[in-house]
Amino acid sequence: MRRIKDLGTRPAPNSIRELISRVVRGHAPTTQVERRPLAYWQEHGWTRSGNRYTGSYHTPHGSFQGWIEEQRSGHAEFYLYNPSNEIRSHSHWTCFQHRGTDWYLVHMAKQPKDVSSGIMTIERLIREAYER
Repeated sequence: MRRIKDLGTRPAPNSIRELISRVVRGHAPTTQVERRPLAYWQEHGWTRSGNRYTGSYHTPHGSFQGWIEEQRSGHAEFYLYNPSNEIRSHSHWTCFQHRGTDWYLVHMAKQPKDVSSGIMTIERLIREAYER
């Protein structure tokens, strides 16, 4: 008598699932998506003067004053003015470094690829702080 051992189940690899979904569904027509004419920072009212951007991080919970400084290396530093108590009690509060006169540098473990991405990251963090 042969013994069979049940090893459980696991999802199929992505390549197999993709192949099966193509066979079952067929190919969808390709749709070209045009790039936005303005960068996110411009669409959301930020202004640029040299290597410095000024504006507000916008969320459903309010707008928060900020500024950004782009270094020659391409690295950008993001600042937030007078973070609220909700932000101060968020798990990412340790990423905020006081820089005097109520301005805080927001340290990011992974440097955003551009200013717009950094603004979106901070806006997401603020939303999380209010929605937890």
